[in-house]
Amino acid sequence: MYDENLIDESLEACRDLDVVREGTTAAGLFDGLHELNAANSSHSWEKVLDEIDIDSIKQDIIQTAFEPVIKTPDIVVNQKDNGRKKKKLFHNFFLAASCIVAAFLLSMFINSNIAHQTTIEGGSMEPALKNNDSVIIQKLSYYWEDPGRYDIIVFPITDRDKDGKRIYYIKRIIGLPGEIVQIIDGSVYINGKKLDDDVYSDEKIEDPGIAESPVQLAEDEYFVLGDNRNMSTDSRYTYVGMVKREDIEGEACCCIWPFSRIKKI
Repeated sequence: MYDENLIDESLEACRDLDVVREGTTAAGLFDGLHELNAANSSHSWEKVLDEIDIDSIKQDIIQTAFEPVIKTPDIVVNQKDNGRKKKKLFHNFFLAASCIVAAFLLSMFINSNIAHQTTIEGGSMEPALKNNDSVIIQKLSYYWEDPGRYDIIVFPITDRDKDGKRIYYIKRIIGLPGEIVQIIDGSVYINGKKLDDDVYSDEKIEDPGIAESPVQLAEDEYFVLGDNRNMSTDSRYTYVGMVKREDIEGEACCCIWPFSRIKKI
């Protein structure tokens, strides 16, 4: 079918001209054959070209021309990887923000409904609590039980500070709802009997205030005194008066600052 002598002759000529090299494409060979044809017109290169598979050459040229398109999947993969990284970064940011918000809401809930810290101002509760002591006020126990005698409680008074914020006092419960409180000769009497187990103050009360006469407590009222009885503004004075059950913010349970005064109250 082919002229073997002509083919051998052609290949030998290509070798002599160093046209056929490693990696040479069909298109390169095609150009080389044309150069050989111009250099040596005695060869019948048309016959050789007639035997070349033109379709294969075209396919080779097309593949070479569109080689960047073949690499497109790598670009798509990189785009997908970048998309995953951005999605993961957004997810991590959203998770961190959610944790911060949740922690903030939890702290607000605990502060409003379970316990919070407050700092003592003044010496009305000495020696139990001193000025600048930092204490924890817990509210949890009062959800299922009423305040008891000698609990140290925090409650607001009617007056407000210069910024319009409510002023809170901290005092010790002496009289319970329904009881009659009176101060006679510097001592506290409950329902006509001297309160002998009051170990939180041993000083004689100099000013009985409104408790000079018997004070009848309502079913939701508490009579409070400061431990430093003669340096305290408490239920003996109308400025403070009786403390309503609904106004009690919580009970002082422990002192946490300074370190030298850390203790359970």
